[in-house]
Amino acid sequence: MASSAIPTIDVSPYFRSDEENEEGKKKAMEQIIDACVSYGFFQIANHGIPLDSLSTTMDMYKTFFASSDEEKSSLPEPNYIKSTQKSAGTYEHLWFRLSSFSAFTNNPPQFRHVLEEMASHFTKLGVLLERIISECLGLPPDFLGNYKNDRSRDSMMGLHYFPAKEDDNTGKPAHEDPGFFSILYQDEVGGLQVQKDGHWIPIAPSKDKLVVNIGDVIQVLSNNKFKSATHRVVRPTETHRYSCAFFYNLQGDKWVEPLPQFTTEIGESPEYRGFHFDEYLQLRLRNRSHPPARPEDFIHITHYSISC
Repeated sequence: MASSAIPTIDVSPYFRSDEENEEGKKKAMEQIIDACVSYGFFQIANHGIPLDSLSTTMDMYKTFFASSDEEKSSLPEPNYIKSTQKSAGTYEHLWFRLSSFSAFTNNPPQFRHVLEEMASHFTKLGVLLERIISECLGLPPDFLGNYKNDRSRDSMMGLHYFPAKEDDNTGKPAHEDPGFFSILYQDEVGGLQVQKDGHWIPIAPSKDKLVVNIGDVIQVLSNNKFKSATHRVVRPTETHRYSCAFFYNLQGDKWVEPLPQFTTEIGESPEYRGFHFDEYLQLRLRNRSHPPARPEDFIHITHYSISC
C-alpha cells in the first residue's frame, strides 16, 4: 500500500471577498488541478459547513441504523438497502434524492429537519465546487452549473458498515462514482481508500475535513484531463463504521460527451462516444442488481471508450 497521502486544500479564500484572497484562491486552484489530474480525490478544509451540523447528522444516522430491521425495512428500496453479501451483513444505507424529501422518514424525531439542513449545506458547497472545478478546467466559472442546470437528481446517503469477518473485510468493492462529483464525511474509524498507480492509499479520517472525489461525468467532459477516482471501503474488525455522502448528479436525459474545448478546439480526438446519463446509470445499477460472474464484465465508464 502506498504511503503518500491525498492533498488537503484550504478553500477558506473562497468564502472571503477581499483582494488579498486572490493569492489564496490561486494556490487552491493549483492544488485542486494537481489533485484532479493525479488522484481524482482531495480533502478540503475550512469548507464552510458547521462541524456541529456534521456531528449531529452522523449521530442521527447512527440512531436510525440502531433501530429494528422491521422499522428500517418499512422504507422502500432504494431508500433503505441492507446488503446480503455472503449472508452476513456488510453494510446498510439510507438514501434519498433531494426531490423526495417530503416523503422521507422522520424517525428519529427531527431526522428530516437535520438532513434537510445538511443537504442545504452540501448543495451550497457543491455550487461553489462547480465554479472552482470549472475554472480549474479553464472554463467559465458558471459552465458546469449551467450544464448541470438541475438539482433534483442530487442525493444524500448515510452508510453503516458492519465489523469485518476474518475471511472478508470488504465494505464497498472498488468502484467509481458515475456523476459529477461526490462529497464524503467519514467518522473516526476510517477505511476509505483511493487507488493510484496500482496502490491503495488510505484517506485518513478527520472531523473537520471533507473528502471530494471526481466522478465519471467530469472525466468524460474533460476527455480524461481530470480523473474519476477508483475507490473502495475496507471494514475494520470489531468496529462499526459510519459515513455520510452527497452525490451531485445529472438529469437522466442529459447528453454526456467530451467537450469541444478538450477535443476539436485543441486538435484532440474524443476518448468517449456520447451517451445519455440515465442509460449509463441503469447499466451501473445492473452491476449491483445482476452482478456478472467475471469482474471484467462489470460496467465502468470505459464502456463508452472509443477504441484506438
